[in-house]
Amino acid sequence: NMEAIGFSEIVNEMKTIQDEISSYINETTNECYLEDIWDYQKGNGGGRTRVWEHDQFIEKGGVNFSGIEGPQLPSAALKSLPISLEKAGFKATGVSIVLHPINPHIPTIHMNIRYFEAGDTEATEPEVWWFGGGIDLTPYYPQFDQVVAFHKTLQKVCEKHDRDYHAMKLVCDDYFYLKHRNEHRGIGGIFFDHLNDGDKAQVLQFVVDVGRTFIKLLDIIFPNQELSYTDAQREFQLWRRSRYVEFNLLWDRGTKFGIQSNGRTESILMSMPKTACWFYDRKVEEGTPEHDLFQFIQPRDWVNISIDELNLSAEY
Repeated sequence: NMEAIGFSEIVNEMKTIQDEISSYINETTNECYLEDIWDYQKGNGGGRTRVWEHDQFIEKGGVNFSGIEGPQLPSAALKSLPISLEKAGFKATGVSIVLHPINPHIPTIHMNIRYFEAGDTEATEPEVWWFGGGIDLTPYYPQFDQVVAFHKTLQKVCEKHDRDYHAMKLVCDDYFYLKHRNEHRGIGGIFFDHLNDGDKAQVLQFVVDVGRTFIKLLDIIFPNQELSYTDAQREFQLWRRSRYVEFNLLWDRGTKFGIQSNGRTESILMSMPKTACWFYDRKVEEGTPEHDLFQFIQPRDWVNISIDELNLSAEY
């Protein structure tokens, strides 16, 4: 029964996921977030932005919730929607996360889950609705076993809900690609959009499970906090972070849409690291762990691969 799932129920699920992940990060890192509660100016609702800016574990991170309703869609949104929705109201909610740890051995991780509907706000069922989201990982000093574990964890949540992990992985690889560099941003993950096939409750359950999986993924990478690192490794991380910035500002659809629709700038740019470095035409020496990164940041069948298939330096 599709009518059973209302917007407020989806909003509550999103808030719960934000709370669970925020608590986990607080407890694991012993660092607290700063909370910024904001109201949506052009309609109803608002959000809870939670930001970590510290000097031991999370250099910059955010776990953001928003739930908004508006009388009219932003023009940027209409491009992909039927013309009948030109004057329609809309509702949108989601959780968006980016964590940039200080230690170069911990990857940057990003997650987003979202729900959108548009149509007559008084109607029982909106004319258009869908879910979207994804999780992806951007390591600096990747560990093979952790990369495989990351992908197997995502595969598991997809298969539990009869979702095609390989298709969602492919979309992710295609999406997080820096065309101007001919480079992929990280080791990928899953990415899905306009998910509205079948029963809304079942699609919601999948999306909620993706959100819950985030903590399992942090369990894989957060223990790397124990690994020591050098100034040179930190510099390499800051250089690679510049690619993250380039992707977010030049290619990311969410950033572009947010800015074009006069969204809340501080929340939209929450994904930016606190520090990043650009060096002119920097090259990486072969036979080093830094050079090995490029063996990782290309599309591979991580759930079925053996380490011998990567051309890694002998230091491992």
